[in-house]
Amino acid sequence: MAQAAMIGLPCEGTPTVTDHQGFVYHTVQLGSQCWMAENMRCTTSPTGKAWVHNPVFSVDNPVFKSYYITVKNSQYGNLYNWSAAMDLNINEYAYYVSNERRRGICPKGWHLPSTKEWTQLLEALGGTRKAGAVMKSESSQWINPVIADQVSGFAALPAGVYTEDGLNHTGNYAHFWSSTTYDRQNAWCCGIFSYNSDSYNILDYKCYGRSVRCLKD
Repeated sequence: MAQAAMIGLPCEGTPTVTDHQGFVYHTVQLGSQCWMAENMRCTTSPTGKAWVHNPVFSVDNPVFKSYYITVKNSQYGNLYNWSAAMDLNINEYAYYVSNERRRGICPKGWHLPSTKEWTQLLEALGGTRKAGAVMKSESSQWINPVIADQVSGFAALPAGVYTEDGLNHTGNYAHFWSSTTYDRQNAWCCGIFSYNSDSYNILDYKCYGRSVRCLKD
């Protein structure tokens, strides 16, 4: 695969950001937004909430306990259910309906993006039919990917999704949580797919494990 030219540059004055556990992440400036250029890797909550590692759940009864799943390839970061990504406790999870900005598991001064903020990114990168090809990493971990001649530096990796059937679609999908809830069971995420140039917001179960990217306040 020929090397693509990169559009985005590190955020001015913030080329990296460090989370509460000391993990360091590169950043990328895309339009007016400063994004992490790597997936979150933390294994604890910034507020000290306990997480479980091996959840038992069904889509009919979403887990209230936060969890993360470690994907074998460390570059993928971890997959988090929505309550972990949002850093919610059981009572908050059950009743949380606000779409206000929420830090979640992100470093101080950063937050979990809303669907509006994901949409702003997709529009800056050419719209939902083109942005996926620009957002992908050139990594060979993508299976037969469609990648643009110019990549954004967002460097999305195909970590897949964790469901009641285990880890699925590694190599083919990158899904990132938003802070925007729909109802008790569902929230919005942003999806990128190996086989096409698309990227768009998807409504799916909060109990599933997905990647997390953070946006600077």
